[in-house]
Amino acid sequence: MNPARTGAETAPQGTMTSAQRPPFPSRTRAMRPHRTGLMTRGVYGARGLSLVEVTIMLLVLMTLTGVLAPSIMDFIRDAQWVRAKEDCEAIGVSVVRLVRDVGPCLKFNGNGSCTKANRVDLLYSDGPDVTPADVAGEAAADFSGGGTTAGTLNWHTDGSRGDSMQHQFVDNGGGPDYPAPADLGSSDYAGPGAGLGWRGAYLSPPIGPDPWGHRYLVNTVFLSVARDAAAGSGEGQKSGGWSRDTFCISAGPNGQYETAFGGNATHGVYRRGDDLVFIISGDTR
Repeated sequence: MNPARTGAETAPQGTMTSAQRPPFPSRTRAMRPHRTGLMTRGVYGARGLSLVEVTIMLLVLMTLTGVLAPSIMDFIRDAQWVRAKEDCEAIGVSVVRLVRDVGPCLKFNGNGSCTKANRVDLLYSDGPDVTPADVAGEAAADFSGGGTTAGTLNWHTDGSRGDSMQHQFVDNGGGPDYPAPADLGSSDYAGPGAGLGWRGAYLSPPIGPDPWGHRYLVNTVFLSVARDAAAGSGEGQKSGGWSRDTFCISAGPNGQYETAFGGNATHGVYRRGDDLVFIISGDTR
């Protein structure tokens, strides 16, 4: 017969009772130092790049730059030429449209007569004034029209014998003030002879310089003969007319206008240097 059990059992010899066991540390308290140690090693124990690794990375970047730089520069140069070509084409089309509406003689005073003094001999875009130092090669020789122009002409006479494209293509009232169709009171027929009048703007402003920061120019003197030009049937005279080319020119990357203002010996145009030329009208040859 087993002895009667009491409230507290007798533990086998060699074992400890629950009251004698040391308290087991809590899970939170046991894990916290371990986690803290891991975080400390993760933040402060990371190894940085060595000098050899940094040198290799720099060499790779320099090699890639050397390979890609020429291609990037070629792309930029091509984009500049494309933009200059498109700009000159747009200017040329604007000249043709303006001439269709107001007549072949572009004027400083749109209500005045087409005299040598009132005729616009050059159009220029925004950009710095052209100086004689900006004109080189064959273009250095001035064009002398004798009794057909108000004086000798060249690309650097844009300040004295030229008008801005902004005035002619956009402003009108703030520039030449050509009559508009409503002023002329006629809409039955087309063309300047029927009084079509100024119908701009012909080009969106601002009309800026070329991609290299120089003015676009147009030798508009060759669009029409002045009423007070010298008598005769020669070039630019009253009964002769002009056979020379009217064209838009950009000086190109070197900033030098090298294509002659009046064209070559046969009145056509030979593009010189790195100029960009767009023929608007004339007997090109």
